Amino acid sequence: MAGNKRLPQDKNRIRICLIGASHLVDDDRMLYREGLSLAVHYNVEVVGAGVSKATVVKDGVTIRSYRKRRRLRHIELLTELFMYLRSTRFDVVHCFDLDTLAIVVIAVRFLSKRSMIVYDAHEHFPSLIAEYFRLPNLLSAALESFLDKIERHLASFCDAFVTVNETLRERFSVYSKPIAIVRNVSSLAWYDMHTGEVLEETSEPIVIFSGNLGWTKGVDTMIEAKRILDNWAVKTCFVVTGRVKGGFRRGLTPENGFRYTGWLDYDVLPCFLRKAKIGLALARPSSTNRIIAQPSKLFAYMAAGLPIVATELAGAGEIVRRENCGVLVEHDDAVGIASAIANLLRHEEARRRMGQNARHAAERVYNWEAESQKLFSFYNSLKLSSVEVAS
Repeated sequence: MAGNKRLPQDKNRIRICLIGASHLVDDDRMLYREGLSLAVHYNVEVVGAGVSKATVVKDGVTIRSYRKRRRLRHIELLTELFMYLRSTRFDVVHCFDLDTLAIVVIAVRFLSKRSMIVYDAHEHFPSLIAEYFRLPNLLSAALESFLDKIERHLASFCDAFVTVNETLRERFSVYSKPIAIVRNVSSLAWYDMHTGEVLEETSEPIVIFSGNLGWTKGVDTMIEAKRILDNWAVKTCFVVTGRVKGGFRRGLTPENGFRYTGWLDYDVLPCFLRKAKIGLALARPSSTNRIIAQPSKLFAYMAAGLPIVATELAGAGEIVRRENCGVLVEHDDAVGIASAIANLLRHEEARRRMGQNARHAAERVYNWEAESQKLFSFYNSLKLSSVEVAS
């Protein structure tokens, strides 16, 4: 939240710990960003995974990181986070992941720390985790069902919830606890402030695809759509930013009309978005989480005023349709995706209108400047002034 004045640390102010084990603590799209918003009025500490163990203070937010491990050693990180929660008193513990919620409930509820617990359910975690392990369908369904029961049980110990969409809000409304929808959207200032030349000039219109990408995000269909466009003699340059999983990366070569950047610093992404003509969001309905998700890339494209070619899923499709800011396609229809891209490139007026609709929607609704105010208003509604301030 650029431009907000942050108050100095005061031992008499409410202490909030934002904790997570999946996203890096200094990720501007998750823990740190919410921490910045809350630090205007509270003492905030962000605790979680980092590249190494360190403690720094940045813009009035204390950032405490523990080294992120690979999958089989993830329990080591969780143990360190648990031990820190046991040793430190907070008035509110705001957690971001299902595995983190487990250690928070044990540390805060069962071991008498007496902090308020806020669960930030920004994903449908049971299906997300089940999909992560790439199990056979029956085993994946069984794991999701088990994790669903675990999450619902842990959620019963929480005092309040933050979700990112109506579907997740309904999931946790059964507990009759305070709940808010705070979307994981882009900041207009983030896009508007970051400019620069990062791509070599090309006469071919740029189609951008960003994020953690793999089969579930439709990378293979995107590659096939590019091949079809080439066969149709429709000139394009596909820029792929982020991490690409599996063997798909081998096909993302300049010879095939791709520019693959690898993972980018978040503040560099606007420089790529400015060069693009179209943004892609091609997730498959491979899990409940994928179906209901409103991916952060969608809101980044909208902030950039890009028309979007997105798959017809409940989360993303609802926004694209309502705001008339793009074209919806079937997730496995490479020809349909190629046709949507070709039509947008051929019809400049339609492309311009959809891009304007995207930007206007971002300015009106889908921006972090507005969502951060929702987050603060929600915290204000929790009557934290009545909480005994941690010493």
